[in-house]
Amino acid sequence: MKILHVLVSRVSLPPPKYGGTQRVIWSLAQAQRAQGHEVRFLWGDAPQVPAGTIVAKKGQALNPLIGDWPDIVHFHRAPDEPISKPYVVTEHFNAGGPQQYHLNTVFLSRQHAAIHHGHCYVYNGLDWSDYGEPCFTPRGNYFHFLGKARIATKNLSGAIAIAKQAKAKLAVLGGPRMKLGKGGYIHFDRHVSFKGMVGGEHKHNLIRQSAGLLLPVRWHEPFGLAYTESLYLGAPVFATPYGAIPEIVSEPELGFLSTNAEELAAAMADMSPYNRRMCHEVAKERFGHMQMAQGYQQCYETVLDGQTLHQTAPYTEADLTALLPFETV
Repeated sequence: MKILHVLVSRVSLPPPKYGGTQRVIWSLAQAQRAQGHEVRFLWGDAPQVPAGTIVAKKGQALNPLIGDWPDIVHFHRAPDEPISKPYVVTEHFNAGGPQQYHLNTVFLSRQHAAIHHGHCYVYNGLDWSDYGEPCFTPRGNYFHFLGKARIATKNLSGAIAIAKQAKAKLAVLGGPRMKLGKGGYIHFDRHVSFKGMVGGEHKHNLIRQSAGLLLPVRWHEPFGLAYTESLYLGAPVFATPYGAIPEIVSEPELGFLSTNAEELAAAMADMSPYNRRMCHEVAKERFGHMQMAQGYQQCYETVLDGQTLHQTAPYTEADLTALLPFETV
């Protein structure tokens, strides 16, 4: 099968350190090539792209660039023009208000599909060969926060409050101690260290030596690579039960979920219920790039057979980016 992935992004492919969506697309393409498919990209004007990539300028019509080569086109942002070739669209985000989606939209989790009145989903997967070995006996005496610290839905202030209550150190992987401007913040807490925007092996080592991931988000997480990355490297998860998180942290040995800071702090104080080896095995078996490719293969075949992925168009009438409840002392 000839597959064309489309995202007009200025992030290099493969992404050097950051870019969650771009990493997922690259991992998917590698898995599809391993399955024997031909894979190409229609990308933005990024610093580096693979040979043979079609480069589109922002606002440029995409249908003429797609041409006759692909059997299926996989958009990672919905097109706003008619497309001649059969295609699917992965929805990587939540709606910020009333919105209707294409009949061939693929969501990232069961709950992500459900809140958009849909049912078709494929879990994100990553190429775990890029991550090295997990650690089952970590040396670090800290928990880690993994996400952009300035984004309110990531709830850094809640994570800091939980760590303080648990008398635990917290390493923030995703921003500096002080940030000015929109979404700005400043935290002087001595039990918190800020590692900046880390990536690659530096990030992986901080995760594998951590006691666990502390990421109490306040929105319906469409998927959440931070959770699967942490599990793969052996770190249990302490988080809120929003969005896809209960589908990822699906057994009690993988972590603890609550909207209450006191309950999360108490869970972090006793690590005996959690199994780091099981964390790794679950992530490896359920959230790898080959599993993701198998899911999309089924979607492609459905569309190429002349059917749609949904019988009625998915939609939402709500703002799914609004902050959800979180209880602090």
